[in-house]
Amino acid sequence: MIRNTFIILLCGALFACNQSPKKDSAADQSADTGKVQQPLLNDSTAPSPASTDTSKIKTTSTQLIVPGRSIGNIQLNEDVANVSTTLGRPDSSDAAMGSSLMVWFAGHNPAGYRTSVFAHRNMGAKDEIISRIRKILITSPAFKTAEGLGVGSPEADIKKSYDLKPTSDYKNKNGKVQVYTDMDKGISFEIDATGKCVGVVVHQLHDTAAAYLNMH
Repeated sequence: MIRNTFIILLCGALFACNQSPKKDSAADQSADTGKVQQPLLNDSTAPSPASTDTSKIKTTSTQLIVPGRSIGNIQLNEDVANVSTTLGRPDSSDAAMGSSLMVWFAGHNPAGYRTSVFAHRNMGAKDEIISRIRKILITSPAFKTAEGLGVGSPEADIKKSYDLKPTSDYKNKNGKVQVYTDMDKGISFEIDATGKCVGVVVHQLHDTAAAYLNMH
């Protein structure tokens, strides 16, 4: 009887010992899981946020103005037919003597922001069938240069980054708008009577014909 009792007590002790490590292991596992689920931003080893320096934006950005090259996805010298494929049928268009001017309004509303594209065929050349983009105009403040300049920017700020010379002017509902051009960089800024930019134009470097062309 005593022997049986001793065996029972011994088995009970062994069972208790075997259960204790499992309990500790479960507690450890719970603690590890908690660490894994912590937000990565709380980890001091997490990478720092991406740079907000607009000068590092790739030229493929849909809102970047690159003087002498492009505005958004519209590139100088490309086939203007590509723009129609991307933006759809223009809200307004005019063509004569191998040149064309197409206009798109935001929401197809003439009162909205406009995108104007002037294209020209190189008559007599091997590729004369292609009408290539010579000039791009936008009035939306969403587009910016690498310096963060665009529609809405003060004239004084623009002149800090660009060597502007008056090239032409026109009138809108608010009065006279003066067009200033940096020929060396291939960009023009349209400044209204309040001294704010109301339009940005990109064209080829030293292209005086494009600089003086009114796209309104």
